[in-house]
Amino acid sequence: MTSLLPVLSVSGLLLLGFAVGKILPPSVLRQMLKPLSAVVLLLLFLMGAEFGGIFTDKALGADVVKRALLLSSLIAAFTAALLYRKGGRAAPSGSFWPPFFGCLKAVAAFAAGVAAYRLLPHGTLEGVIGSTQVLYLLIFLVGTDLVHVRLGGLNRRVFLLPLFAAAATAAAGLAFSLLTPYSFGQSLMLSAGFGWFSLSGPMVGELVSAEMGATALMTDFFREMFSIVFLYFFGKTQPAAAIGLSGAAAMDSALPFVKENCEPEYVKYAIVSGFILTLAAPVSISALTALLY
Repeated sequence: MTSLLPVLSVSGLLLLGFAVGKILPPSVLRQMLKPLSAVVLLLLFLMGAEFGGIFTDKALGADVVKRALLLSSLIAAFTAALLYRKGGRAAPSGSFWPPFFGCLKAVAAFAAGVAAYRLLPHGTLEGVIGSTQVLYLLIFLVGTDLVHVRLGGLNRRVFLLPLFAAAATAAAGLAFSLLTPYSFGQSLMLSAGFGWFSLSGPMVGELVSAEMGATALMTDFFREMFSIVFLYFFGKTQPAAAIGLSGAAAMDSALPFVKENCEPEYVKYAIVSGFILTLAAPVSISALTALLY
């Protein structure tokens, strides 16, 4: 039941934001949404600060990071290949620099958070504001902006997207098992969080081991970072692949990036796909750990 609380929270905030967006005058709504990009950068900074311990902890081990980076890279590659749209919209002329600088700002914000963790006295940022609060604010703001998005008319492609994303993740797990000492089942378990690192890390760590939990957490974390980069560069031309790579995060932490970098019609793809994969993640991890251990 605990694993469903984030789903209910996100859904409730989106609905609340949508209701507020319906009530507010358009001029007030535009003013409210102006700081959206700045709030996104604040979220990335806080995520960097909260994950600074992982990036600066030698005890975690370079091997864990390397394995997680390999698995997340395979997930990104297989997702891009499986969801590639041959007839995708061509990138407009001169479209490289805006996403490049947008991505650069995102990476810089995250790196600044890691640096803050490293340089500031321990506990300086604790209790001030957390990434969860900022994330929920972002989801509320995205909900208010959904009044401009047509969420009706869900077709088969919307529901096929999470299935293809899950298939790509499984294919990446198979490739990972051929390249490392991990079995296919273990590889599936490590990737079964579908980008939900705050669930996969603690859950796998509790059910299996701390090392496996750290690997699962870092795999999903790197997957989300790759998805943000992918959204900045290919959100306009390959939105399905970008949303598929976002996995479960497509309905929460990656949703502002989908809203910012994809066409409005793809917001509903992100919400539906993220919702389905969010429900699938705890079930998949539980089932795989029960079978393997």
